Amino acid sequence: MVRPGSVAQPIGMVTGDARPDYFIFTADPDNIPPLYDYVYVEAKEVPPGETEPVTVKILAQIRGIKRSAIGVSPEHPWPVLRNLSLPRGSDTVVAAAKVLGYKWRGGIYYPRHAPPVGTWVYLAPDKLLEEFYSVEEARRLHVGYLISRPTVPAFLDLEGVKRHVAIIAATGAGKTWASVVLIEELLKKGATIVVLDPHGEYTAMKRTVHRLGKGYENAVRIIKGHREQDGDIQYSISVADMTAEELASIAGVPSKATRIRSVIYGAKRLSRWMAEATGEPRWKGLRGIIRIIQAAIDAAEITRAQGNMRLEVFAQNLAARLAMKAGKAQDELKTIQQRLRELSALDEGVGKGIRRLWLSLGRDTSPGYDAIRYLDELVRIGVYGTRTIPLDVLLEPGTVTVINLAGLRAEVQDHLVYNILYRVFSARLRYLRRLPGESYPYPVVVVLEEAHRFVPPRTQRQTRSRDIVATIASEGRKFGVFLVAITQRPSRLDPDVLSQLQGQIILRIVNPRDQEAIRDSSEQVSQDLLDNLPGLNTGEAVVVGPLSPAPIMMRLRDRVLSYSGGDISLVEAWSGTRSDLRVIEELRREIIEKVTSITGDRYASVAEALSELTGLDISPSSADHALRLIVRESVWASFNEELGIVSGEVVYHDGRSCEARIDLESRKASCSCCGERICGHVVAVLIRALLDDLLVSTRSVSEEPWSELL
Repeated sequence: MVRPGSVAQPIGMVTGDARPDYFIFTADPDNIPPLYDYVYVEAKEVPPGETEPVTVKILAQIRGIKRSAIGVSPEHPWPVLRNLSLPRGSDTVVAAAKVLGYKWRGGIYYPRHAPPVGTWVYLAPDKLLEEFYSVEEARRLHVGYLISRPTVPAFLDLEGVKRHVAIIAATGAGKTWASVVLIEELLKKGATIVVLDPHGEYTAMKRTVHRLGKGYENAVRIIKGHREQDGDIQYSISVADMTAEELASIAGVPSKATRIRSVIYGAKRLSRWMAEATGEPRWKGLRGIIRIIQAAIDAAEITRAQGNMRLEVFAQNLAARLAMKAGKAQDELKTIQQRLRELSALDEGVGKGIRRLWLSLGRDTSPGYDAIRYLDELVRIGVYGTRTIPLDVLLEPGTVTVINLAGLRAEVQDHLVYNILYRVFSARLRYLRRLPGESYPYPVVVVLEEAHRFVPPRTQRQTRSRDIVATIASEGRKFGVFLVAITQRPSRLDPDVLSQLQGQIILRIVNPRDQEAIRDSSEQVSQDLLDNLPGLNTGEAVVVGPLSPAPIMMRLRDRVLSYSGGDISLVEAWSGTRSDLRVIEELRREIIEKVTSITGDRYASVAEALSELTGLDISPSSADHALRLIVRESVWASFNEELGIVSGEVVYHDGRSCEARIDLESRKASCSCCGERICGHVVAVLIRALLDDLLVSTRSVSEEPWSELL
């Protein structure tokens, strides 16, 4: 067989249909090229800038191979075929080749003529391929090798990133692999990169970034979206900069829960003025808003007890309770109380906030308790406070900043993505237009994993982050903000945004709807390319658009940095089963010992111990489920001592979550996944609160009311 780079010998002849972009040829049976390999034909063309035809080498890629039998057919019976002696070469090998173009003075051009029948077809040597796909050295991103020629490197063009990039692949086909390799190459160019990571897959890059060489040891930083995660710093957003509606939505308050939303609205209105009256900014944070709601609940109950159900009376009682909550010295309380009364009379915002609280709590204070429960969840996350993290913590040249969003509810993830992208885009706009405010002097590449979760079609679902992503996709190039969107379901990504991602790295895609979405989004993805997508192996990709001089089929190079994605190993996963059982048994003993130290009695089971401690009717099956959750998933709990309410959440490894709330005074429990019942999620939150020493007492709850034990 003729090897690439040797003296050219024909391996076939054009014998079938031929067009300027496509031809059929019959292959030499002793030199049959493999699928996706490259061939060329010589033809006369008039390149741009020339007046006379010149001989050029027109490169083509084999997209289909077929053997046709001669003298035999599938209808021949086996006894006849078995006794036949067919000579070698008694079949015809026909190949279909897609024309890629020819190189002329640094540019790639498509031919204007079809190769005539009888034209010899040659195997393309490596040197021809290297020249055809060459990229200027300063702009090279070395991401892999040609599928059929592992000796020929495949380069992407750095300047192509300006037109935005889509990395598209079915689950397990290598999309995260592709993104990590791209990140490595961008880092080598000194890029500023922000990775929005819903599953925490990219955090492992920090442990291995030293492998890139000297000077890269601190090139990866992790910003955590949850205070319990591992990370370099906690992302934070000032609650004062948010609207009440925004705060309620992020907290997960249903849109129809108007009274709960009204409580949050009223308390947030008062929080600004409470901070002014006391000189303490903390009142503008979540804890300050919760304290205002607690004061409003107390004021409403006092007003009802007085029997004078007027707004003015409620306002006086609220001012008194807020002054007490301020915790100032006695001589300052009257001053604060008077100031709040003046603000209530003079400022429309404060007056409106007080009216909202009265209308929501005057007859029934339960919406206030519900509002506290929702806001307590945001307190636990740790993102929402009294200040916003400086932008220079996120953005630094030659650095990858991974925003770890794992374990957060969808609403919170969506809000954080919106907040970060809006700030990055605004910072670049301010810098270029020399406007006041936070700015950043270098272009930024934003990598958005699971893009279809944040930018679905408008007809399917509304998200907060879609509009800013759409703005970056359409206008980011002008301001130096470039988007790399990664998805396994392009059919669930907004088509207007997908069409703006002109550079596409497409790995294996099987779903017909996803293939159709890809075809509709790019003029360079031909039907024959789509037909070949299901046959790509893991790590093999088609690259189209400005990322490459011409459409290229490549295999990704080995990555240097690690990530946490990929399929699990069943051997490793199931080998831990016995270990889990041992941990559960140790946990069972620890729980019984803790309850015994509180009540003084000994118990036979976790269900019996927890039932005695809380007064709830906890079944053995719920207790067993809870123990498994504690060991295998993430469980968080908090305890409001004033209300006697335990609240928390079970966060599954796939991002699902179930919120639980237990009122230890009324002995009622609820779960966002299971409803008004004592399920495994409820018990898991109780166990977590017990293990974290949040439930501390020397007497049994079954003997005396919970409030007397605090």
